[in-house]
Amino acid sequence: MTESENALVLVEQRGRTRLLTLNRPRVRNALSIALSDTLVRELRSADADPDTAVVLLTGAGGAFCSGVDLKDLAENGFDGERSSDGNCITALAAVVTPVIGLISGPAVTGGFELALACDFLLATPDARFADTHSRVGIVPGGGLTGRLSAAVGVRRARQMSSTGSYLDAPTALAWGIVNEVVPADNLVDRGWAVADAMLAADPRTLAAVWALYDAASDDAIATAIDREAAVNRAWSVSADGVADRTAQVFDHGRSQTSSR
Repeated sequence: MTESENALVLVEQRGRTRLLTLNRPRVRNALSIALSDTLVRELRSADADPDTAVVLLTGAGGAFCSGVDLKDLAENGFDGERSSDGNCITALAAVVTPVIGLISGPAVTGGFELALACDFLLATPDARFADTHSRVGIVPGGGLTGRLSAAVGVRRARQMSSTGSYLDAPTALAWGIVNEVVPADNLVDRGWAVADAMLAADPRTLAAVWALYDAASDDAIATAIDREAAVNRAWSVSADGVADRTAQVFDHGRSQTSSR
């Protein structure tokens, strides 16, 4: 077992399963360029390791990922190309090794895209999901329109993207975004257990079956993802405007949570 508590991404290996934990809890694991680049390296390292057969991805501090880091955005500007080519969402979608997302707290906008790029998701009762791109003023660039509509159907995807409303864990389960809702204290343990069950399969057979699922998914959504990336690259937005609108989105999300 290896773990570095100062890393942007914590890494823990148990047998043939590797747990990657986004480690910026003070900002709800918001995606800075540094965090994205670190996650890309760790995902590629895990995918290239013949002794790693399953990857678990989660976030520290009771949150999965709140999306793009606004301070980082203000300092470095909005780069549509970076958001659609070579970032952590694109890298995660390209990983051949099965990736299980373990979701607690918010998975919002870019964080929602990151979750959707996992092969499937386990979530805690306090998990919540939202696509707030339209509220913030950014066109998605991480494949959200293709993967979300594939997961929930185009009508529900349109509703989520147009309203920016937060989806709670039971609804996400009913809509097919997550596979299981488990107690918060049991989330990571359940992830290890599901990974262990997958490791019981014949490795070559599982790899072949996984490749078939990957191909089916690519056939269904590749054109949509490419089209989204092209629109994202052509889109520009003021970082100040994004910050103002994102603060409003967070307030909206908190009001929805407190009303339940």
